[in-house]
Amino acid sequence: MMLPVYSTLSVCFLACHIAREAILPTDIYRWAMEGKFPYMAAFTEVNKLLGSSLKHCPLNPRQLFRPIRVIGTWQLEAAAGSVAEKIGLQLPSVNFYAIAQRYLNELSLPIERILPHACRIYEWAMPAELWLSSNPARPPTRVCVMAILIVSLRVLYNINGQGIWEEICEAGRNEGGSDPDANLPPSVKPNDDNSEEFGTRELLRTLADAYDKIDIAHDYSKDLHSYLKYCKDVVFPGIACSVEEEHLIEIFEDMYKGREGENPKARMEEMRTRNGANKRDRDGTFVDARCFSSSSGIQRIKSEMEDCGFCYMLPRKGIRSDGYLHYRRKTITGSLVCVGHADYYILIRVFAKLAEVDVRIMHTSVLKLERRLAWIEQRIGKSLDALQNLPS
Repeated sequence: MMLPVYSTLSVCFLACHIAREAILPTDIYRWAMEGKFPYMAAFTEVNKLLGSSLKHCPLNPRQLFRPIRVIGTWQLEAAAGSVAEKIGLQLPSVNFYAIAQRYLNELSLPIERILPHACRIYEWAMPAELWLSSNPARPPTRVCVMAILIVSLRVLYNINGQGIWEEICEAGRNEGGSDPDANLPPSVKPNDDNSEEFGTRELLRTLADAYDKIDIAHDYSKDLHSYLKYCKDVVFPGIACSVEEEHLIEIFEDMYKGREGENPKARMEEMRTRNGANKRDRDGTFVDARCFSSSSGIQRIKSEMEDCGFCYMLPRKGIRSDGYLHYRRKTITGSLVCVGHADYYILIRVFAKLAEVDVRIMHTSVLKLERRLAWIEQRIGKSLDALQNLPS
């Protein structure tokens, strides 16, 4: 009980953290679940190493070293922080540069433009959430890395509720023409005078496409053959089948192969739906991801925001300046509700899905980082005012 089996995963993650590798608890969890990491079925190797030393022990290696479950990513990181705390290990912060570069690569975003700005925010703020903690209720470190990237993108691409996503959806009604930008308002047409706005539109489109392509499903859930192999090698390792059972398994596999070859087109459509290429609308019908920017795209994003606990805000009108917009949670019918524009929601939802956390947790982390940055700016302003008032 003092050294549970799951502590091996925590120690592995702790070693990767000290080695400054861009390995996250989500990676350790996925590898352990899929059997790519020797955890669930590691007792079979332990049995080979122990040999005959357990002859007089009433418990076999499966009972001694078989883990009951794979702990979640939050508990895994908290357990790693607890191990480091108990042995007095002085830990560095996460390797922000490597992790941020990895995330930007996965989202196909311009690294050379975004990463230097994000690194400056990281070096300036240095939030405590970038260090491992033994508190299981605290958000993981990867959420703080994501928050820094989100703030950087908002500053660089001026994502402050100007209604860019609404204009993209409005332009989607006229995609039948030869020029998709022909019917856009003059303020968002791609020209030399307004390249920043065009970059914002391209960013939001890239994030929307990346959101549909992110696949967080496990490899063993792709088809029946993968799942059966997963059960044999990971779920029920070391259990031998009789000759009759092996023959029955072969019969079932042949039947599955026969059904699989009947309609390959329908099966490919099912695979695309399962991998997130299609979305299910509220009426139960599947909607292709390419139709997301159609005339009803705003209605879909409103419904999605409501399902995730967000309240949709109309685009800002009469913007007096391009200053950074700070969002606040709003009390509606006695409960706190996250409010935000569609542009902002498109940004944070893809990072939340990539980090495998709830979008409201990502939003809360962004708000906390923004408060810290505002506090630092206020302290700097007071210090500069004090220097100016010093006698010559």
